[in-house]
Amino acid sequence: MFLRRRIVFIRDVALEPILKLSWDCHNARQGKGEHFMKKRRLSAFVIALALAVGSVFPAFAAEHIVDTSKKGSLTIYKYDITGAGKAGIQAGEPGNGRKDESVENKLKDYAMEGVEFTFLRVGDVDTYSKNGDVKLIYGIPDILEKILGLEKKAATETKDGTCYYTADQIQTAMRNALADNVTTKNRLEDYVKAGEKMTLTDTTGKTTKAGLELGLYLLVETKVPEDVTDTTDPWFVQLPMTDAGGESWFYDVTCYPKNQTGDPTLDKKVKDRADGKSGYKDTVTASEGAALDYQFISKLPHITSTSTYLSKYTFKDTMAKGLRYGENAVLAFYDSAEKATTTNIDNVAGSGAVAVWTKDSGKFTQDYTKNEDESSQMLLGMTKEGLKEINENYSDKYLVVYYTATVRSEESVVTGDKGNPNDVTLEWRRTSDSYYDTQDDKALVYTYGIHLKKTFSDGKGDATQVQFVLQNQTDRYYVKANGTDGVYYVTGKEEERNKATDFTPAADGTLLIHGLEGDTYVLTETHSDQGYSLLKEPLQIVIHGTKGVVSSSAKGTESSVQVTAASATVDGTNAIMEKSSTDPASANALVKMEVQNAKGFSLPKTGGRGLYLLTIAGVILAGTGMMFTTGKRKKDEKTPCVK
Repeated sequence: MFLRRRIVFIRDVALEPILKLSWDCHNARQGKGEHFMKKRRLSAFVIALALAVGSVFPAFAAEHIVDTSKKGSLTIYKYDITGAGKAGIQAGEPGNGRKDESVENKLKDYAMEGVEFTFLRVGDVDTYSKNGDVKLIYGIPDILEKILGLEKKAATETKDGTCYYTADQIQTAMRNALADNVTTKNRLEDYVKAGEKMTLTDTTGKTTKAGLELGLYLLVETKVPEDVTDTTDPWFVQLPMTDAGGESWFYDVTCYPKNQTGDPTLDKKVKDRADGKSGYKDTVTASEGAALDYQFISKLPHITSTSTYLSKYTFKDTMAKGLRYGENAVLAFYDSAEKATTTNIDNVAGSGAVAVWTKDSGKFTQDYTKNEDESSQMLLGMTKEGLKEINENYSDKYLVVYYTATVRSEESVVTGDKGNPNDVTLEWRRTSDSYYDTQDDKALVYTYGIHLKKTFSDGKGDATQVQFVLQNQTDRYYVKANGTDGVYYVTGKEEERNKATDFTPAADGTLLIHGLEGDTYVLTETHSDQGYSLLKEPLQIVIHGTKGVVSSSAKGTESSVQVTAASATVDGTNAIMEKSSTDPASANALVKMEVQNAKGFSLPKTGGRGLYLLTIAGVILAGTGMMFTTGKRKKDEKTPCVK
């Protein structure tokens, strides 16, 4: 029979008086007093009679009588019914207490390791006879009576202060008590603590306990591994029990309960804080010095009774060495993911969250460390108080972690397609805390640079006398940077030209500008070496940033990134993009370009020798009275001029 989805092995059976007496004999051996001693004597007589006439009454064979000298055993095989269902495997027919190898073979790939069951012998099994109607009844202790909602006045019989009920009464009470009622399951899990814990299920999903006294047992699933979302409803087992045909007793009972399973989710996103147009994405392109908004959203797993409570929920966040934590994480809980995606750390308090936890709430910890490879790490874990609030209130809700970070302005930032990753790993455990699993996700920050080579047409100019200014054409800001000897790292943005950085190449003409977001820029030469012409017009540089799509990982595996490589144009012509100068493994990092200055035309200086020669020539011409009749015609012709 079933209590909701769970197998229960109790049945009302029309029993012969000899069966009644055999159970009374069992009770007498346990010291039930004078009333039972009289029944014991009567039982001995009837059994002897049955043995004497066994050939005439075969129904009185030994297998029809409970052998009270025997012990019983319980064997449980635990399976993941969710996983089996997804594979199209049906759970099968209700069990009958017998070992079923066909079930074991069919569900062996979905065995659940690490589940704990606790059993408690709650009462005796007795027979009740009235007007020729004989049936089994079961003693139920007062506390269990109250949990199940059994009323004493409805008891079939009361003996020595213990109320006895039929199987139908007990099953109905259990079913009603457990109907969408986590409180009842919690109370039963607490009640059974007085019982004995079975060993955790092994890799085949099996646990067993032998040498059990005969009687009525309550079984409760008390610990589960990380992926169980809903425990098996508590159930009763009678030892011994009758076979499916109700014709004989057996003492070794096997149960095949099932679990619903599921995992939390994890999704990490990032965006540029200064960009009010774009929302959170898997990847972002940003300038060095830019402030970033991060969030990761985790849909909490289904939590029912205390056996499914989370015992650990921890995020390990690792940030590339080119990024720096703001060390200001805030947690919020939402009914839906939509509200979370439009919020950042500045306005989370008014975002409609069910609850908001700040670093001073005492409900989570955040610890920051630096790794050997110079990356940094944030370890964010729930405290005992935080786990209690989650377990009791936030099943299936969305937990969002908000924090900020900054792109450093130094060589540790990787330019190009490799990007600057920020990985997060969620580890969670339930009550069977030796068993855990992980989810992984990541976000990436891409940044780029310019590798400019300054040359002179005659090879003699001084590149250190040249200056450029760089402006973002899209957002109309000027680039600000720090640097020496032709190598610069972007530090910020300026609205005014006079506050912008003047970029000067090194003596060999090399100019490196690291840390530009993918966008459109205008490079203007504002100063050249003496005697060399400036560029006629500014150069337009367009950097098409890397497009990265992060694929969510299966639990226990790393997420993957599909990349569309970065590219660039200079004045509309495709440009070569070089590898990163700081990380050769990162391609398409630097826009390669060359700017050459030509020697300017030499003009006479005012008051100099040139003017003096021109004056002498004029005097000579005037003195001779010569006329050049071709002068006017020559003056009217147009001659191309290349600048």
